[in-house]
Amino acid sequence: MWFLAPLALAGLTAAWGCTTTPTHRVVFPSVPAEVRAPGAVLMVLSAASEQKLADGSTRQTGVFLNEFYEPYRALVDAGYEVVLATPEGRAPAFDPEGVKPSYWKEHPEALAEAQALLTQLPQLRAPLPLSEVRTRSDAFQALLVPGGQGVMVDLLHDTDLHGLLRDFGATARPVGLVCHAPALLSRLPKEQGPFAGRRVTSVSGFEEWYIETFVMGARAQVRGIGDQLDEAGYRHETAFPGRSRAVRDCNLVTSQNPFSGAAFNVHFLAALSDWRNAGRCEPEAGTPPEDSP
Repeated sequence: MWFLAPLALAGLTAAWGCTTTPTHRVVFPSVPAEVRAPGAVLMVLSAASEQKLADGSTRQTGVFLNEFYEPYRALVDAGYEVVLATPEGRAPAFDPEGVKPSYWKEHPEALAEAQALLTQLPQLRAPLPLSEVRTRSDAFQALLVPGGQGVMVDLLHDTDLHGLLRDFGATARPVGLVCHAPALLSRLPKEQGPFAGRRVTSVSGFEEWYIETFVMGARAQVRGIGDQLDEAGYRHETAFPGRSRAVRDCNLVTSQNPFSGAAFNVHFLAALSDWRNAGRCEPEAGTPPEDSP
């Protein structure tokens, strides 16, 4: 559960909902280019099954199930091949919180489908090592990182994943970061950050507090993702807690929470379509140029 009753949040609405305009726009060639067919999309998953909290206790963690399943299903249904990778090729872990029906209210039947996929998909038992896909990143049309607290354990400081973010950003290929995964942007050195200054969203500070208080039972060791993105120069924004919010700034697509899957998928598939049609990113007038990776 990531939300409180409306009365519990009375008076706080004004803290959320502020939006900014994208810093980049998609530009297409004057002469139409050959359209690329849907190809391979790299999805990077956490393999961390345990998370140490600020009070010294530990809890089970991992990828949030619907933040994996919903984009996976949307991509496969649209004709893309999804290739899974993890640190050292270890089997990904899934947070037990993610199977609660409250996260599947819009499509309750999808929970059973997602759980079945976990047992049926061979890639989940033997994903590719991140170090391997790092050496052939040009084989993929897009990069997507689902959320969950596991991201903060084994992906946040992963240099191979940082390199992949720079590779995809430098070539204007779509990058999708879900819920906790936008925290990765704050770990890229500014001189190597191809998305510097972009408009983004992520799990909000209030949502972090809520899940720590009512689900985790203690504070996370790494938190304050929105503040970190602000400090790193990104234009961070969030919706009201528990509401859907996904943000696209040209080839970068970010989302706020487990309830944002439908909006995220629309934006991410649109970014992929634009890239396959030779669309490339160009700063909006008045936007400072990004640092080169």
